[in-house]
Amino acid sequence: MSMLSNYANSAATRAFSIIGAETLTIGAVTISCVFNEASDEKDYSDGGYEKMKTLTAVCKTADMPTGSILEKLATARGVSYRVQAVSKGASFTTITLETESKT
Repeated sequence: MSMLSNYANSAATRAFSIIGAETLTIGAVTISCVFNEASDEKDYSDGGYEKMKTLTAVCKTADMPTGSILEKLATARGVSYRVQAVSKGASFTTITLETESKT
């Protein structure tokens, strides 16, 4: 790790406590993240509509589970999601979670 990464990780630990980190569980691993954006939307189509929720989480890369987490089940704020995208950086990883239900 570089000096900049070490500084970012140290600052993040303090910032997460101020900003309000929440827990994200991916499989059997629970990590602390800051939830960035949440959205609810409906897309109408023939015979009903699709409801979709998305949530973006920013987590420390060092806390991430090993291996691929794409398409794995995740739980945040009591809602079940699937990991749709992962953008991994040296210090932080952004995870996009998505759930969809047809009615």
